[in-house]
Amino acid sequence: MMLAVAFTPPEKRVTGFGGLVVEEVSLRNFGIVFADAPILHHLLNSLVITLSSVFFVVLFGAMAAYAFARMRVRGKNIWFFLLITTLMLPVPTLIVPLFQINKSLGILDTYLGLILPYTALGLPFAIIILRGFFEALPRELEEAARLDGVSQPRIFWFIALPLSWPALSVVVIFQFMTSFNEFVLALVTLDSDSLKPLSLVPLIYSGQFFTQPGAMFATLTLITVPVVVFYFAMQRFMIGGLTTGAVKG
Repeated sequence: MMLAVAFTPPEKRVTGFGGLVVEEVSLRNFGIVFADAPILHHLLNSLVITLSSVFFVVLFGAMAAYAFARMRVRGKNIWFFLLITTLMLPVPTLIVPLFQINKSLGILDTYLGLILPYTALGLPFAIIILRGFFEALPRELEEAARLDGVSQPRIFWFIALPLSWPALSVVVIFQFMTSFNEFVLALVTLDSDSLKPLSLVPLIYSGQFFTQPGAMFATLTLITVPVVVFYFAMQRFMIGGLTTGAVKG
């Protein structure tokens, strides 16, 4: 129905089969959106925030997961259990504490005010997925590298990390979709319209497009398309990563 309303001319109503069929296809609603709202600018904001959080989650998540899987750390099982419990916390209960932390750090209404929380919220899932994959890697590979004089950091960067790309793809997909679609934290953190991501566009222009449902649904379509395209492009990596890493772990 979203697509049907978005592609129907503004002066007409969607009536065919309960609003699921477009009798006349038109791109005028999208023209209205691009003319009246800086969609591409908001898309750029979303990409900056999302890709930055993905980078940090992959980087720090991989290092922490490797430490849990391969290194001798005192009490690491307790720390890992505490890490798992963080997944049980509903994200809405963290909004007020995260807002206060951002305020005390002076990063409200900045990209960093979203990048850091998104990274923190994505790390537990990333560490759990990657830890299972690192534990499944044959230890003989690392032992052979040590015999050749390779240090532990180089084993991680040049052996373990390249072999973990199936699990890394799962983390990338999950973090991208979560950060790109996040709404509540972005709403309370960002005040300037010029910094707001694509997920806040319907709220920003709800009054402007109140009498133009076609334009509003065209906006929702533009928000949905990047995530759908990204997911289907990476779907085979997602399935392969889950079955190869998480199940073995």
